[in-house]
Amino acid sequence: MKKLLFAFGIFLIVLGLGLQLFFLRGTKGQALRPNELRSNIAYNDVPTLLIPGWGGNGWTYSKLIKHYQAENIAQKTMTIHVSPTGKVKVKGTVAHKKNALIQLIFDWNYTKDYVPQTKWLKKTITLLHERYHVDKLNIIAHSWGGSAFVHAVADSKILQKQVAYPKVILLGTPIDESFDENISYRQAQKQGSNDENYKQLVKKFKRFAPQSNITFYNLMGAVAGEKTDGSVPNVQSKFLQKLLRPAWSKYYQAVYQGVDHTGLHQNVRVLDTMDKILWNKKTIALKEQ
Repeated sequence: MKKLLFAFGIFLIVLGLGLQLFFLRGTKGQALRPNELRSNIAYNDVPTLLIPGWGGNGWTYSKLIKHYQAENIAQKTMTIHVSPTGKVKVKGTVAHKKNALIQLIFDWNYTKDYVPQTKWLKKTITLLHERYHVDKLNIIAHSWGGSAFVHAVADSKILQKQVAYPKVILLGTPIDESFDENISYRQAQKQGSNDENYKQLVKKFKRFAPQSNITFYNLMGAVAGEKTDGSVPNVQSKFLQKLLRPAWSKYYQAVYQGVDHTGLHQNVRVLDTMDKILWNKKTIALKEQ
């Protein structure tokens, strides 16, 4: 019996490692088809970095990448792996690639908070700038991946001054984790925060000075008529706007009814909104969905 239990335990470990390796694979890239370029799409040289949230991996943005490639809107041209020790490994290029997608994968993304991801992001974006000459970068970030990005740029004057972020899309990103879905954003502001990470952000954003304007798009989900996507209450995400200043930012938000936390990077309604934000020739107005 002991041998059987031992063998079963080994099987589970091997299975778990196999699944982990499977989910760390990057999504296959597909080049834009020159003879099928779309008249409503602006094909430009600004790459988009795809940042997963806690526990996220190669699967997180797989549907997004395949959808945009099938529609001939964008192309995945680079994969970045970051090891648990912070070693950054890059495969591919963004040079001379229109509407390039960069798939970022943290090889161990099961941390107690987003502090490691914040450090890894600072290294990753710095490397993109110094080695690959990326001086403009759009962002799509899910959940704690968005939290890590906001903290990373707030922490670093270098990232603020050397790289421009024309469009930043946050998906179900908690900014102030003090509150649950039972309190409104207005009430929460009056009550005041007890989230030390948010309090640090407030201080850092008072000195925040990006090289050019950033347009933030705060996309949230709502399930079962509640003011939460099932994991992150909308009120936590809405505190992003408290950090921003009109002198260097614009802010838009939308809540997608019937879309849960995972659906924010899977649901076609959200994917269609994001491609219009990033690459549509006409400016779109976000609406509550």
